[in-house]
Amino acid sequence: MENQACLKCGGEMDEGTVSVSEGVKYISNRQTSMLKVVTPARRARVCLACGYMELYLDAAELRKKIGK
Repeated sequence: MENQACLKCGGEMDEGTVSVSEGVKYISNRQTSMLKVVTPARRARVCLACGYMELYLDAAELRKKIGK
């Protein structure tokens, strides 16, 4: 991923991963079935100046899961 400045303050961003119990997962509100399918966050970026965090997942994987 290219080294872009923080969207909030313009500071330097650091790229890494997120580690929490069983991982950070996204559940789309577009899913209509009773069983919701999760998409794990794959990457994260954090601003070294203000602490703003961005999470990224595999967009193609999410589109497939929600039928787009």
